[in-house]
Amino acid sequence: MTITQYLGTGTLSRGRMTITKQLNTVVSTAPYLRDSHDREAVILGINSLRASLKGVSNLAWISPRADQATEQFVDSVSGSPHRDGSRETC
Repeated sequence: MTITQYLGTGTLSRGRMTITKQLNTVVSTAPYLRDSHDREAVILGINSLRASLKGVSNLAWISPRADQATEQFVDSVSGSPHRDGSRETC
């Protein structure tokens, strides 16, 4: 089983898409982790999930690693809104 948490949960920032001259769309302003409030919301969400699952035996934390601070993990994923906050594998 895999459990994932979307890193945008609880954030308020909004992004922006623009249309190029070739009529393609691009994300011109990323919609996630744009300010300290977004960062804090994501950290709280991951910490809440970690606390909820701390009693689960044979839990394998893939991302963030079990020995990695949530703050360190969040700071390392600024490039993607679809990175997993945590996973359980059996």
